[in-house]
Amino acid sequence: MKVAYLILAHARPAMLKELVAAINKPQEMIFVHIDQKAEMRPFEELLSGQCTFIKQRERISWGTFSIVRATLNLIQAALSGGGQFDYYCLLSGCDYPVKSIPAFEACLAAHSGNEYIRCRDMAGLPPKFKKRYTGLFLFENKKLNFGITKIQRLFYKRKPYQNKPLFYGSQWWTLTGECIKYIMGFIATHPDYLRYFKYTHIPDEMFFQTIIAHSPFSDKVQNDNLRCIEFEGKTPHPKVWRMADKETLIQSPAYFARKFDLSIDSGIVEFLKRRNNE
Repeated sequence: MKVAYLILAHARPAMLKELVAAINKPQEMIFVHIDQKAEMRPFEELLSGQCTFIKQRERISWGTFSIVRATLNLIQAALSGGGQFDYYCLLSGCDYPVKSIPAFEACLAAHSGNEYIRCRDMAGLPPKFKKRYTGLFLFENKKLNFGITKIQRLFYKRKPYQNKPLFYGSQWWTLTGECIKYIMGFIATHPDYLRYFKYTHIPDEMFFQTIIAHSPFSDKVQNDNLRCIEFEGKTPHPKVWRMADKETLIQSPAYFARKFDLSIDSGIVEFLKRRNNE
């Protein structure tokens, strides 16, 4: 089982180093995108020779198409590297495995062909989710976007792409090589799909899901991204895991968790490291 690990990172080089060390694969199997706003030197100094830093970097703003572009850049770098991968696993630089990487890859091998991505028809979600695509999000400034789209919707509401159902789910996934190639082929032959999502709010939670849901791979979708992620209150920010949460992580069926911060609690990472190496 050959897996390409695709990592989106923007800060915390030391945490990224812990993740890369836990994956423990040759650098040509670990591809990292560093936000263009971040300085590269700290990452390069800590991780030289341990991963592949892709050259095509995006200046990422939350909720914008820049995150999709960065993800596509990672995929393209892995495809261009010449490696033939069975699976592609998209991770955050603040992730860490809660089970060993050999156990994760053994799971993929045992259920080869499954697509691990959360994917739900947006028609079944609360009306507020439709606002992500009914308005044109033209700017990176969140307040400006919402102000303009609120006025725009009084006169015009954008329909789903090609009037087909849109699908929604977590940004993070593990997809087969065949599915990834299908996605890239679809994008190459449907440039209007890129244009549509370029002006959509939080497109990273719809872009891949919608392609897959209308593809030959839809019947393999597990609606599970193998991640343990919890949100605190009504904020869009994931909970930072601490030692007090170790039983939750141990009992979780997930293989990765998000997120970790060494400056808040390094003990939980050390605990998982020891446990995964047992």
